[in-house]
Amino acid sequence: MERFKVLVTDNVSEEGVAILNREEDIDIDVRAGIKNDELKKIVGEYDAIITRSGTTVTADLIENPGKLKIIGRAGVGVDNIDIEAASKKGIIVMNAPTGNTLAATELTMGMMLAAARKIPMANSSLKEGKWDRKKFMGIQLSNKVLGIVGLGRIGSAVAIRAKSFGMRVISYDPYIKKSKADSLGVILYDKLEDLLKKADVVTFHTPLTATTRNMISAKEIALAKDSVIFVNCARGGIVNENDLYEALKSGKVFAAGVDVWENEPPKHNKLLELENVFATPHIGANTMEGQEAVAVIICEQVANALHGRPYQNAVNIPFIQSQLPEHMQLYFTLAEKMGKLAAQTVKGRPETIRVIMVGKSFEEDLCERKFDVPFSYQPFTIAGIKGFLDVSLRESATYINAPYLAKDRNITVEETKTDQFDKFNDLIIVVVKTDVEEKSIAGTVFADKLGRIVLLDRFHLDIIPEGTFLHFRIFDRPGIIGRVGTILGNHGINIAGFGVSRNITGEEVAFVSVDNAIGKEVLNEILGIDGMIEAKVIDL
Repeated sequence: MERFKVLVTDNVSEEGVAILNREEDIDIDVRAGIKNDELKKIVGEYDAIITRSGTTVTADLIENPGKLKIIGRAGVGVDNIDIEAASKKGIIVMNAPTGNTLAATELTMGMMLAAARKIPMANSSLKEGKWDRKKFMGIQLSNKVLGIVGLGRIGSAVAIRAKSFGMRVISYDPYIKKSKADSLGVILYDKLEDLLKKADVVTFHTPLTATTRNMISAKEIALAKDSVIFVNCARGGIVNENDLYEALKSGKVFAAGVDVWENEPPKHNKLLELENVFATPHIGANTMEGQEAVAVIICEQVANALHGRPYQNAVNIPFIQSQLPEHMQLYFTLAEKMGKLAAQTVKGRPETIRVIMVGKSFEEDLCERKFDVPFSYQPFTIAGIKGFLDVSLRESATYINAPYLAKDRNITVEETKTDQFDKFNDLIIVVVKTDVEEKSIAGTVFADKLGRIVLLDRFHLDIIPEGTFLHFRIFDRPGIIGRVGTILGNHGINIAGFGVSRNITGEEVAFVSVDNAIGKEVLNEILGIDGMIEAKVIDL
Protein backbone atom coordinates (compact mmCIF):
# COMPACT_ATOMS: atom_id res chain seq x y z
CA MET A 1 0.00 0.00 0.00
CA GLU A 2 1.34 3.40 -0.97
CA ARG A 3 2.01 5.69 1.98
CA PHE A 4 1.74 9.47 1.99
CA LYS A 5 3.63 12.01 4.07
CA VAL A 6 2.03 15.32 5.10
CA LEU A 7 3.89 18.22 6.72
CA VAL A 8 2.00 20.81 8.82
CA THR A 9 4.05 24.03 8.97
CA ASP A 10 1.77 26.24 11.12
CA ASN A 11 -0.50 25.87 14.13
CA VAL A 12 -3.55 24.05 12.78
CA SER A 13 -6.51 22.94 14.89
CA GLU A 14 -6.11 19.43 16.31
CA GLU A 15 -9.54 18.47 14.98
CA GLY A 16 -8.19 18.83 11.46
CA VAL A 17 -4.98 16.95 12.11
CA ALA A 18 -7.02 14.14 13.65
CA ILE A 19 -8.73 13.61 10.28
CA LEU A 20 -5.38 12.89 8.67
CA ASN A 21 -4.33 10.69 11.59
CA ARG A 22 -7.33 8.47 10.99
CA GLU A 23 -6.07 7.65 7.50
CA GLU A 24 -3.99 4.47 7.83
CA ASP A 25 -1.69 5.35 4.93
CA ILE A 26 -0.88 8.97 5.90
CA ASP A 27 2.06 9.90 8.13
CA ILE A 28 2.00 13.40 9.62
CA ASP A 29 4.79 15.68 10.76
CA VAL A 30 3.80 18.84 12.66
CA ARG A 31 6.61 21.40 12.57
CA ALA A 32 4.89 24.69 13.30
CA GLY A 33 7.11 27.71 12.75
CA ILE A 34 9.66 25.95 10.52
CA LYS A 35 11.85 28.46 8.66
CA ASN A 36 11.88 28.54 4.86
CA ASP A 37 15.57 27.71 4.52
CA GLU A 38 15.05 24.53 6.52
CA LEU A 39 11.73 23.78 4.83
CA LYS A 40 13.33 24.01 1.40
CA LYS A 41 15.71 21.16 2.29
CA ILE A 42 12.91 18.73 3.19
CA VAL A 43 9.83 19.88 1.24
CA GLY A 44 10.41 17.33 -1.53
CA GLU A 45 10.08 14.47 0.96
CA TYR A 46 6.37 15.19 1.49
CA ASP A 47 3.31 14.57 -0.66
CA ALA A 48 1.48 17.55 0.85
CA ILE A 49 2.10 20.50 3.13
CA ILE A 50 -0.57 22.31 5.13
CA THR A 51 -0.01 25.91 6.19
CA ARG A 52 -1.76 29.01 7.41
CA SER A 53 -0.35 32.51 6.96
CA GLY A 54 2.92 31.85 8.78
CA THR A 55 4.61 30.08 5.87
CA THR A 56 5.36 31.85 2.61
CA VAL A 57 5.49 29.37 -0.26
CA THR A 58 7.74 31.03 -2.83
CA ALA A 59 8.87 29.84 -6.25
CA ASP A 60 12.32 29.26 -4.78
CA LEU A 61 10.91 27.05 -2.02
CA ILE A 62 9.33 24.66 -4.51
CA GLU A 63 11.97 24.88 -7.22
CA ASN A 64 12.71 21.18 -6.61
CA PRO A 65 9.34 19.91 -5.37
CA GLY A 66 10.23 16.20 -5.27
CA LYS A 67 7.11 14.26 -4.21
CA LEU A 68 5.10 17.39 -3.37
CA LYS A 69 1.63 17.25 -4.95
CA ILE A 70 -0.53 19.47 -2.74
CA ILE A 71 -0.26 22.74 -0.80
CA GLY A 72 -3.21 23.24 1.57
CA ARG A 73 -4.02 26.64 3.08
CA ALA A 74 -6.10 26.47 6.28
CA GLY A 75 -8.00 29.66 5.53
CA VAL A 76 -9.31 31.75 2.65
CA GLY A 77 -6.44 33.92 1.46
CA VAL A 78 -3.66 32.35 -0.60
CA ASP A 79 -1.56 35.48 -1.11
CA ASN A 80 1.30 33.80 0.79
CA ILE A 81 1.52 31.10 -1.89
CA ASP A 82 3.02 31.58 -5.35
CA ILE A 83 0.17 29.91 -7.22
CA GLU A 84 1.72 30.39 -10.65
CA ALA A 85 4.94 28.69 -9.56
CA ALA A 86 3.00 25.84 -7.95
CA SER A 87 0.90 25.36 -11.08
CA LYS A 88 3.99 25.17 -13.27
CA LYS A 89 5.33 22.43 -11.00
CA GLY A 90 2.04 20.52 -11.17
CA ILE A 91 1.21 21.18 -7.51
CA ILE A 92 -2.42 21.59 -6.50
CA VAL A 93 -3.08 24.59 -4.23
CA MET A 94 -6.27 24.41 -2.15
CA ASN A 95 -7.87 26.56 0.53
CA ALA A 96 -10.88 26.54 2.87
CA PRO A 97 -13.08 29.43 1.68
CA THR A 98 -16.23 28.62 3.66
CA GLY A 99 -14.83 27.81 7.10
CA ASN A 100 -14.69 31.41 8.35
CA THR A 101 -18.05 32.60 7.02
CA LEU A 102 -19.85 32.68 10.36
CA ALA A 103 -16.85 34.13 12.18
CA ALA A 104 -16.70 37.08 9.77
CA THR A 105 -20.48 37.44 9.87
CA GLU A 106 -20.62 37.65 13.65
CA LEU A 107 -17.73 40.10 13.83
CA THR A 108 -19.67 42.32 11.42
CA MET A 109 -22.72 42.23 13.68
CA GLY A 110 -20.51 42.93 16.68
CA MET A 111 -18.94 45.91 14.92
CA MET A 112 -22.38 47.28 14.12
CA LEU A 113 -23.46 47.06 17.75
CA ALA A 114 -20.17 48.46 19.03
CA ALA A 115 -20.38 51.45 16.67
CA ALA A 116 -24.09 52.10 17.29
CA ARG A 117 -23.91 51.82 21.10
CA LYS A 118 -20.27 52.88 21.73
CA ILE A 119 -19.75 49.76 23.79
CA PRO A 120 -15.91 49.70 23.83
CA MET A 121 -15.74 53.36 24.93
CA ALA A 122 -18.31 52.80 27.67
CA ASN A 123 -16.41 49.75 28.86
CA SER A 124 -13.11 51.65 29.07
CA SER A 125 -14.74 54.62 30.79
CA LEU A 126 -16.33 52.54 33.52
CA LYS A 127 -13.09 50.64 34.16
CA GLU A 128 -11.39 54.00 34.63
CA GLY A 129 -13.82 54.69 37.50
CA LYS A 130 -16.13 57.05 35.58
CA TRP A 131 -19.95 56.98 35.45
CA ASP A 132 -20.66 59.12 32.37
CA ARG A 133 -23.89 57.71 30.95
CA LYS A 134 -24.81 60.77 28.84
CA LYS A 135 -21.58 60.57 26.89
CA PHE A 136 -22.55 57.20 25.48
CA MET A 137 -25.86 58.03 23.84
CA GLY A 138 -26.18 55.54 20.98
CA ILE A 139 -28.37 54.53 18.06
CA GLN A 140 -30.77 51.57 17.86
CA LEU A 141 -30.45 49.18 14.94
CA SER A 142 -34.14 48.27 14.98
CA ASN A 143 -36.03 49.87 12.07
CA LYS A 144 -32.80 51.18 10.59
CA VAL A 145 -31.85 50.47 6.96
CA LEU A 146 -28.79 48.28 6.52
CA GLY A 147 -26.99 48.59 3.19
CA ILE A 148 -24.90 45.53 2.29
CA VAL A 149 -22.32 46.00 -0.44
CA GLY A 150 -21.64 42.48 -1.73
CA LEU A 151 -24.32 39.82 -1.25
CA GLY A 152 -22.13 36.71 -1.32
CA ARG A 153 -21.78 34.12 1.45
CA ILE A 154 -20.95 36.56 4.25
CA GLY A 155 -23.17 39.37 3.00
CA SER A 156 -26.12 36.99 2.82
CA ALA A 157 -25.46 35.68 6.33
CA VAL A 158 -25.31 39.26 7.64
CA ALA A 159 -28.63 40.02 5.93
CA ILE A 160 -30.35 37.12 7.69
CA ARG A 161 -29.10 38.21 11.12
CA ALA A 162 -29.79 41.90 10.55
CA LYS A 163 -33.41 41.14 9.71
CA SER A 164 -33.76 39.39 13.06
CA PHE A 165 -32.70 42.70 14.64
CA GLY A 166 -35.65 44.35 12.93
CA MET A 167 -33.50 46.07 10.32
CA ARG A 168 -34.65 46.66 6.77
CA VAL A 169 -31.99 45.32 4.43
CA ILE A 170 -30.97 46.65 1.03
CA SER A 171 -27.99 45.62 -1.09
CA TYR A 172 -25.77 46.54 -4.00
CA ASP A 173 -24.10 43.73 -5.92
CA PRO A 174 -23.97 43.96 -9.72
CA TYR A 175 -23.05 40.27 -10.00
CA ILE A 176 -26.00 38.85 -8.05
CA LYS A 177 -29.33 38.03 -9.69
CA LYS A 178 -32.43 39.64 -8.27
CA SER A 179 -33.89 36.20 -7.50
CA LYS A 180 -31.22 35.58 -4.86
CA ALA A 181 -31.91 38.90 -3.15
CA ASP A 182 -35.65 38.16 -3.28
CA SER A 183 -35.08 34.81 -1.56
CA LEU A 184 -33.35 36.66 1.30
CA GLY A 185 -36.00 39.37 1.51
CA VAL A 186 -33.43 41.97 0.45
CA ILE A 187 -34.03 44.88 -1.93
CA LEU A 188 -31.33 44.92 -4.61
CA TYR A 189 -30.21 48.24 -6.11
CA ASP A 190 -28.52 48.71 -9.46
CA LYS A 191 -26.45 51.69 -8.31
CA LEU A 192 -24.27 52.10 -5.24
CA GLU A 193 -25.37 55.73 -4.98
CA ASP A 194 -28.99 54.67 -4.44
CA LEU A 195 -28.00 52.41 -1.56
CA LEU A 196 -25.89 55.11 0.08
CA LYS A 197 -28.76 57.60 -0.01
CA LYS A 198 -31.06 55.24 1.89
CA ALA A 199 -28.84 53.29 4.31
CA ASP A 200 -28.34 54.14 8.00
CA VAL A 201 -25.60 51.51 8.27
CA VAL A 202 -23.37 50.36 5.40
CA THR A 203 -21.30 47.17 5.57
CA PHE A 204 -18.88 45.88 2.93
CA HIS A 205 -18.40 42.26 1.86
CA THR A 206 -16.50 42.35 -1.43
CA PRO A 207 -12.96 41.42 -2.44
CA LEU A 208 -10.47 44.18 -3.18
CA THR A 209 -10.33 44.63 -6.96
CA ALA A 210 -9.62 47.47 -9.36
CA THR A 211 -13.37 48.20 -9.25
CA THR A 212 -13.80 48.12 -5.47
CA ARG A 213 -10.58 49.92 -4.48
CA ASN A 214 -11.61 53.31 -3.05
CA MET A 215 -15.22 52.64 -4.05
CA ILE A 216 -16.11 54.76 -1.02
CA SER A 217 -14.37 58.15 -1.13
CA ALA A 218 -15.42 61.70 -0.25
CA LYS A 219 -17.81 61.83 -3.22
CA GLU A 220 -19.70 58.71 -2.13
CA ILE A 221 -19.69 59.68 1.55
CA ALA A 222 -21.32 62.99 0.62
CA LEU A 223 -24.25 61.05 -0.88
CA ALA A 224 -24.83 59.09 2.32
CA LYS A 225 -27.23 60.00 5.10
CA ASP A 226 -25.96 62.20 7.91
CA SER A 227 -24.79 60.14 10.92
CA VAL A 228 -24.35 57.00 8.82
CA ILE A 229 -22.32 54.09 10.25
CA PHE A 230 -19.71 52.31 8.11
CA VAL A 231 -18.46 48.79 8.85
CA ASN A 232 -15.61 47.19 6.92
CA CYS A 233 -14.61 43.64 7.82
CA ALA A 234 -13.83 42.71 4.20
CA ARG A 235 -10.64 44.21 2.77
CA GLY A 236 -8.61 47.32 3.47
CA GLY A 237 -8.68 49.81 0.62
CA ILE A 238 -12.39 49.52 -0.19
CA VAL A 239 -13.06 52.66 1.86
CA ASN A 240 -10.61 55.53 1.41
CA GLU A 241 -9.15 55.94 4.89
CA ASN A 242 -8.29 59.64 4.59
CA ASP A 243 -11.78 60.55 3.38
CA LEU A 244 -13.37 58.41 6.09
CA TYR A 245 -11.23 60.18 8.71
CA GLU A 246 -12.47 63.61 7.58
CA ALA A 247 -16.10 62.44 7.53
CA LEU A 248 -15.81 60.98 11.04
CA LYS A 249 -14.25 64.20 12.36
CA SER A 250 -16.98 66.35 10.82
CA GLY A 251 -19.77 64.15 12.15
CA LYS A 252 -21.07 63.23 8.68
CA VAL A 253 -20.26 59.64 9.64
CA PHE A 254 -21.48 58.80 13.16
CA ALA A 255 -19.04 55.93 13.68
CA ALA A 256 -17.03 53.29 11.86
CA GLY A 257 -16.12 49.70 12.64
CA VAL A 258 -12.86 48.77 10.94
CA ASP A 259 -11.21 45.34 11.01
CA VAL A 260 -9.12 45.63 7.82
CA TRP A 261 -6.58 48.22 6.74
CA GLU A 262 -4.84 49.48 3.64
CA ASN A 263 -1.51 48.69 5.32
CA GLU A 264 -1.39 45.98 7.93
CA PRO A 265 -0.47 46.45 10.67
CA PRO A 266 -1.67 50.08 10.46
CA LYS A 267 1.14 52.34 11.65
CA HIS A 268 0.50 56.02 12.40
CA ASN A 269 -3.03 55.68 11.01
CA LYS A 270 -5.15 58.74 11.80
CA LEU A 271 -8.32 56.66 12.15
CA LEU A 272 -6.91 55.14 15.33
CA GLU A 273 -6.88 58.60 16.94
CA LEU A 274 -10.68 58.98 16.77
CA GLU A 275 -13.07 57.97 19.55
CA ASN A 276 -15.79 57.07 17.05
CA VAL A 277 -13.63 54.48 15.28
CA PHE A 278 -13.94 50.97 16.66
CA ALA A 279 -10.91 49.09 15.45
CA THR A 280 -9.71 45.48 15.50
CA PRO A 281 -6.55 43.87 14.04
CA HIS A 282 -8.02 41.83 11.16
CA ILE A 283 -9.67 39.24 13.40
CA GLY A 284 -12.62 38.34 11.16
CA ALA A 285 -11.59 34.68 11.03
CA ASN A 286 -10.31 34.44 14.59
CA THR A 287 -12.76 32.24 16.42
CA MET A 288 -12.02 28.81 17.81
CA GLU A 289 -14.89 27.40 15.78
CA GLY A 290 -13.73 29.17 12.63
CA GLN A 291 -10.17 27.92 12.96
CA GLU A 292 -11.45 24.42 13.64
CA ALA A 293 -13.70 24.60 10.58
CA VAL A 294 -10.93 25.67 8.18
CA ALA A 295 -8.61 23.00 9.59
CA VAL A 296 -11.25 20.29 9.14
CA ILE A 297 -12.04 21.44 5.59
CA ILE A 298 -8.44 21.62 4.42
CA CYS A 299 -7.40 18.33 6.02
CA GLU A 300 -10.41 16.52 4.53
CA GLN A 301 -9.61 17.99 1.12
CA VAL A 302 -5.92 17.07 1.32
CA ALA A 303 -6.83 13.50 2.28
CA ASN A 304 -9.35 13.29 -0.56
CA ALA A 305 -6.89 14.62 -3.12
CA LEU A 306 -4.11 12.25 -2.04
CA HIS A 307 -6.47 9.29 -2.43
CA GLY A 308 -7.97 10.41 -5.73
CA ARG A 309 -11.35 11.21 -4.19
CA PRO A 310 -13.40 14.28 -5.26
CA TYR A 311 -12.50 17.67 -3.78
CA GLN A 312 -13.79 21.19 -4.45
CA ASN A 313 -11.51 23.82 -2.98
CA ALA A 314 -8.49 23.86 -5.26
CA VAL A 315 -7.52 27.34 -6.45
CA ASN A 316 -5.70 26.06 -9.52
CA ILE A 317 -5.82 23.17 -11.93
CA PRO A 318 -2.13 22.70 -12.62
CA PHE A 319 -2.69 19.71 -14.87
CA ILE A 320 -5.67 20.73 -16.97
CA GLN A 321 -3.85 23.24 -19.17
CA SER A 322 -0.48 21.49 -19.30
CA GLN A 323 -2.04 18.22 -20.48
CA LEU A 324 -3.90 19.85 -23.35
CA PRO A 325 -2.23 19.83 -26.78
CA GLU A 326 -0.09 22.94 -27.20
CA HIS A 327 -2.45 24.77 -29.56
CA MET A 328 -5.41 24.00 -27.26
CA GLN A 329 -3.54 25.49 -24.31
CA LEU A 330 -3.60 28.76 -26.23
CA TYR A 331 -7.39 28.51 -26.57
CA PHE A 332 -7.70 27.78 -22.85
CA THR A 333 -5.86 31.03 -22.03
CA LEU A 334 -7.85 32.91 -24.67
CA ALA A 335 -11.18 31.70 -23.25
CA GLU A 336 -10.27 33.05 -19.82
CA LYS A 337 -9.33 36.43 -21.30
CA MET A 338 -12.63 36.53 -23.20
CA GLY A 339 -14.53 35.89 -19.97
CA LYS A 340 -12.72 38.81 -18.35
CA LEU A 341 -13.51 41.05 -21.31
CA ALA A 342 -17.18 40.06 -21.22
CA ALA A 343 -17.43 40.88 -17.52
CA GLN A 344 -16.00 44.35 -18.09
CA THR A 345 -18.11 45.26 -21.11
CA VAL A 346 -21.54 43.76 -20.51
CA LYS A 347 -24.27 45.74 -18.72
CA GLY A 348 -26.71 44.32 -16.19
CA ARG A 349 -26.86 41.28 -13.94
CA PRO A 350 -25.60 38.05 -15.53
CA GLU A 351 -28.19 35.34 -16.16
CA THR A 352 -26.52 33.00 -18.65
CA ILE A 353 -22.96 32.32 -19.78
CA ARG A 354 -22.74 30.29 -22.97
CA VAL A 355 -19.47 29.02 -24.44
CA ILE A 356 -19.57 27.91 -28.09
CA MET A 357 -16.67 25.90 -29.51
CA VAL A 358 -16.37 26.03 -33.29
CA GLY A 359 -14.31 23.73 -35.49
CA LYS A 360 -12.66 20.33 -35.60
CA SER A 361 -10.07 21.23 -32.97
CA PHE A 362 -12.81 21.01 -30.33
CA GLU A 363 -14.28 17.66 -31.40
CA GLU A 364 -12.44 15.65 -28.71
CA ASP A 365 -14.35 15.47 -25.42
CA LEU A 366 -12.04 16.75 -22.64
CA CYS A 367 -14.46 16.54 -19.72
CA GLU A 368 -14.02 15.31 -16.16
CA ARG A 369 -13.34 11.70 -17.17
CA LYS A 370 -9.90 12.89 -18.22
CA PHE A 371 -9.47 15.96 -16.04
CA ASP A 372 -10.61 16.40 -12.45
CA VAL A 373 -12.99 19.27 -13.15
CA PRO A 374 -16.60 19.73 -12.01
CA PHE A 375 -19.89 19.54 -13.88
CA SER A 376 -18.40 17.72 -16.92
CA TYR A 377 -17.71 21.07 -18.60
CA GLN A 378 -14.96 21.36 -21.16
CA PRO A 379 -11.76 23.10 -19.97
CA PHE A 380 -12.50 26.09 -22.22
CA THR A 381 -15.92 26.60 -20.64
CA ILE A 382 -14.41 26.52 -17.17
CA ALA A 383 -11.73 29.00 -18.25
CA GLY A 384 -14.40 31.35 -19.61
CA ILE A 385 -16.50 31.17 -16.43
CA LYS A 386 -13.46 31.69 -14.25
CA GLY A 387 -12.35 34.70 -16.28
CA PHE A 388 -15.82 36.24 -16.06
CA LEU A 389 -16.04 35.79 -12.26
CA ASP A 390 -12.44 36.92 -11.71
CA VAL A 391 -13.43 40.52 -12.32
CA SER A 392 -15.79 40.63 -9.34
CA LEU A 393 -14.35 37.96 -7.04
CA ARG A 394 -10.60 38.27 -7.59
CA GLU A 395 -8.75 35.42 -5.83
CA SER A 396 -12.02 33.79 -4.72
CA ALA A 397 -12.75 32.49 -8.24
CA THR A 398 -10.74 29.44 -9.30
CA TYR A 399 -10.86 26.91 -12.10
CA ILE A 400 -12.24 24.36 -9.66
CA ASN A 401 -14.94 26.43 -7.96
CA ALA A 402 -16.00 28.75 -10.81
CA PRO A 403 -18.98 26.57 -11.89
CA TYR A 404 -20.11 26.31 -8.26
CA LEU A 405 -19.85 30.08 -7.81
CA ALA A 406 -21.88 30.60 -10.98
CA LYS A 407 -24.53 28.17 -9.73
CA ASP A 408 -24.61 29.94 -6.34
CA ARG A 409 -25.40 33.18 -8.19
CA ASN A 410 -28.16 31.53 -10.24
CA ILE A 411 -26.10 31.99 -13.42
CA THR A 412 -26.90 29.31 -15.99
CA VAL A 413 -23.85 27.88 -17.77
CA GLU A 414 -24.25 26.38 -21.25
CA GLU A 415 -21.77 24.97 -23.73
CA THR A 416 -22.25 23.89 -27.32
CA LYS A 417 -20.17 22.81 -30.30
CA THR A 418 -20.64 23.56 -33.96
CA ASP A 419 -18.76 22.80 -37.17
CA GLN A 420 -18.39 26.28 -38.61
CA PHE A 421 -19.02 29.96 -37.99
CA ASP A 422 -18.59 32.71 -40.57
CA LYS A 423 -15.07 32.58 -42.06
CA PHE A 424 -13.25 31.02 -39.09
CA ASN A 425 -12.26 27.35 -38.95
CA ASP A 426 -11.60 27.30 -35.18
CA LEU A 427 -13.24 29.74 -32.83
CA ILE A 428 -14.39 30.17 -29.24
CA ILE A 429 -17.42 32.33 -28.61
CA VAL A 430 -18.43 33.56 -25.15
CA VAL A 431 -22.00 34.86 -24.95
CA VAL A 432 -23.21 36.54 -21.76
CA LYS A 433 -26.90 37.28 -21.34
CA THR A 434 -27.97 39.66 -18.59
CA ASP A 435 -31.27 41.19 -17.54
CA VAL A 436 -30.39 44.14 -19.81
CA GLU A 437 -28.54 42.86 -22.89
CA GLU A 438 -26.60 40.08 -24.56
CA LYS A 439 -22.88 40.40 -25.27
CA SER A 440 -21.04 38.13 -27.71
CA ILE A 441 -17.24 37.89 -27.92
CA ALA A 442 -15.34 35.59 -30.28
CA GLY A 443 -11.66 34.71 -30.37
CA THR A 444 -9.27 32.51 -32.29
CA VAL A 445 -5.58 31.62 -32.41
CA PHE A 446 -3.65 32.48 -35.56
CA ALA A 447 -0.53 30.85 -36.99
CA ASP A 448 1.68 33.16 -34.92
CA LYS A 449 0.32 31.38 -31.81
CA LEU A 450 -1.24 34.56 -30.48
CA GLY A 451 -4.85 34.51 -29.31
CA ARG A 452 -6.94 37.34 -30.65
CA ILE A 453 -10.39 38.83 -30.08
CA VAL A 454 -11.94 38.92 -33.55
CA LEU A 455 -15.58 39.78 -32.87
CA LEU A 456 -17.39 41.94 -30.33
CA ASP A 457 -21.09 41.73 -31.10
CA ARG A 458 -21.36 43.12 -34.67
CA PHE A 459 -17.86 44.59 -34.73
CA HIS A 460 -14.90 42.84 -36.38
CA LEU A 461 -11.65 43.28 -34.43
CA ASP A 462 -8.06 42.10 -34.23
CA ILE A 463 -7.07 42.57 -30.58
CA ILE A 464 -4.43 40.66 -28.59
CA PRO A 465 -6.05 40.48 -25.12
CA GLU A 466 -3.09 41.40 -22.93
CA GLY A 467 -2.59 44.38 -20.62
CA THR A 468 -4.67 47.52 -20.12
CA PHE A 469 -7.02 49.01 -22.72
CA LEU A 470 -9.13 52.10 -23.11
CA HIS A 471 -12.32 50.79 -24.69
CA PHE A 472 -14.79 53.27 -26.09
CA ARG A 473 -17.81 53.44 -28.38
CA ILE A 474 -18.52 56.54 -30.45
CA PHE A 475 -20.71 57.93 -33.20
CA ASP A 476 -18.76 57.95 -36.48
CA ARG A 477 -17.70 61.59 -36.62
CA PRO A 478 -14.41 63.16 -37.71
CA GLY A 479 -11.95 64.15 -34.99
CA ILE A 480 -13.21 62.11 -32.02
CA ILE A 481 -10.45 59.53 -32.11
CA GLY A 482 -7.87 62.30 -32.49
CA ARG A 483 -9.21 64.06 -29.40
CA VAL A 484 -8.93 60.82 -27.41
CA GLY A 485 -5.29 60.51 -28.45
CA THR A 486 -4.63 64.14 -27.51
CA ILE A 487 -6.13 63.68 -24.04
CA LEU A 488 -4.05 60.56 -23.41
CA GLY A 489 -0.92 62.34 -24.63
CA ASN A 490 -1.59 65.38 -22.46
CA HIS A 491 -1.67 63.11 -19.41
CA GLY A 492 1.52 61.27 -20.35
CA ILE A 493 -0.26 58.03 -21.24
CA ASN A 494 1.55 56.15 -24.00
CA ILE A 495 -0.47 54.33 -26.67
CA ALA A 496 0.96 50.89 -27.43
CA GLY A 497 -1.64 49.77 -29.97
CA PHE A 498 -4.93 50.79 -31.52
CA GLY A 499 -7.84 48.83 -32.97
CA VAL A 500 -11.07 50.30 -34.32
CA SER A 501 -14.14 48.86 -36.05
CA ARG A 502 -17.25 50.37 -37.62
CA ASN A 503 -20.68 48.85 -38.22
CA ILE A 504 -23.54 49.72 -40.54
CA THR A 505 -25.37 51.76 -37.88
CA GLY A 506 -22.67 54.44 -37.93
CA GLU A 507 -21.09 53.49 -34.62
CA GLU A 508 -17.43 52.67 -33.99
CA VAL A 509 -15.75 50.74 -31.19
CA ALA A 510 -12.09 51.09 -30.32
CA PHE A 511 -9.59 49.31 -28.11
CA VAL A 512 -6.54 51.42 -27.28
CA SER A 513 -3.71 49.49 -25.64
CA VAL A 514 -1.88 51.74 -23.15
CA ASP A 515 1.30 51.47 -21.12
CA ASN A 516 0.12 53.60 -18.19
CA ALA A 517 -2.81 53.58 -15.80
CA ILE A 518 -5.84 55.66 -16.78
CA GLY A 519 -7.31 57.48 -13.78
CA LYS A 520 -10.88 58.60 -13.21
CA GLU A 521 -10.13 62.20 -14.15
CA VAL A 522 -8.71 61.18 -17.53
CA LEU A 523 -11.64 58.84 -18.18
CA ASN A 524 -14.15 61.57 -17.29
CA GLU A 525 -12.42 63.96 -19.71
CA ILE A 526 -12.73 61.37 -22.48
CA LEU A 527 -16.38 60.76 -21.60
CA GLY A 528 -17.00 64.49 -22.04
CA ILE A 529 -16.07 64.42 -25.75
CA ASP A 530 -19.06 65.23 -27.97
CA GLY A 531 -20.09 62.02 -29.74
CA MET A 532 -18.65 59.70 -27.09
CA ILE A 533 -21.26 57.04 -26.20
CA GLU A 534 -19.29 55.19 -23.53
CA ALA A 535 -15.70 54.72 -22.39
CA LYS A 536 -14.13 52.44 -19.80
CA VAL A 537 -10.81 50.96 -18.78
CA ILE A 538 -10.40 47.25 -19.48
CA ASP A 539 -7.78 45.22 -17.61
CA LEU A 540 -6.84 41.91 -19.20
